Amino acid sequence: MEILIITLIVYPYLIYPLILWILSKRSPKQQKNITDIGSKKYSVTLLIAAYNEETVIKEKLDNALKLDLMGNKFEIVVGSDGSTDKTNEIVKAYSQKYPLIKLINYTDRAGKVNVINKSIAHCSGEIVILSDANAMYNAAAVINLLKHFSDSHVGCVAGEKRIKTTDNMISSNEGLYWKLESFIKKLEEKVSTVIGADGACYAIRKNLFMPLPQDTAVDDFLLSMKIVEQGYKIVYEKDAYSFEETGQTLQQELKRKIRIAAGNFYNLRFLKSFFSINLESFMFISHKFLRWISPIFFITLTVILLINIDDSENKILFFILLLSYLMGVVGFFFQHCSITDNKIIKIITYFYLVVLAQLLGFIRFLKETQKAIWETVRG
Repeated sequence: MEILIITLIVYPYLIYPLILWILSKRSPKQQKNITDIGSKKYSVTLLIAAYNEETVIKEKLDNALKLDLMGNKFEIVVGSDGSTDKTNEIVKAYSQKYPLIKLINYTDRAGKVNVINKSIAHCSGEIVILSDANAMYNAAAVINLLKHFSDSHVGCVAGEKRIKTTDNMISSNEGLYWKLESFIKKLEEKVSTVIGADGACYAIRKNLFMPLPQDTAVDDFLLSMKIVEQGYKIVYEKDAYSFEETGQTLQQELKRKIRIAAGNFYNLRFLKSFFSINLESFMFISHKFLRWISPIFFITLTVILLINIDDSENKILFFILLLSYLMGVVGFFFQHCSITDNKIIKIITYFYLVVLAQLLGFIRFLKETQKAIWETVRG
């Protein structure tokens, strides 16, 4: 029993990628129906949902204006979710200078998902790129996203999220996490479809958009999976990427991940079709669902080892597990001390932070306290 639980814990991170790799080698190579970059033109809207983004919105608009477009029709729509700082003022100034920029000011704050739901109708592009205000793109991001839509089976293109590297524990481990995610997504695309897109940088066919539930706090994953549900693929484009900064403390990162976890559990009711017997369901459960319920595995493993502590093997396993818990606690509460500079402690701390966030996120979901409106962790 203990071995089974340990297997379920490591499965999404080690075994599932191995299975994908084997499947990608055994399945016939699919010829991508991608035309040369720039040979097909699209009308494109960059949709930015913003709330009190005065510290980054100027940089974001400057970044968007410098994107390579290669003749594609382009507009920038900023949906301001009841911003009370200088966000609207800054965007208005840009829109007067650049007619392609449009501000939609919603006076009452309702959350990012509701900004997206209401703003899609104001997007003239046949392709809509959804972005966070703090996500800065590489110059070729747009054209690299667009090239995949020449394949009629592609409904969504997921870009890559890159973390600005700093000396703190969060950025180094978050960067490591996204490198693993990038590796898995590349394999998923080869086998069938990528499981979900990240909200910092992804593009969809506008005609496939489905209004999202008003209370979800995780719109990107749900929207992209609803496109898969319609019979289209999500593909992964590593050369369309965004740079983002993480929170400065583990406490900030925990808060962010709790919100995401609560939102994911809320979204499960809208993803019932991915608990069927098919390849996409297998990939969803393997990549996402088993991670989300990982606290159950850790609690069960701890209890079983404690009950059967008289067994010598269980004693060793329990000691190792307890030691890893202790390292996680030390890493979390003494994150700025030299004692936590050890790479193993950093990785274990971050891993348990993710597991704890899933547990606390599930509790928040049960209490129904996570709504669409939330506060950014950016200082």
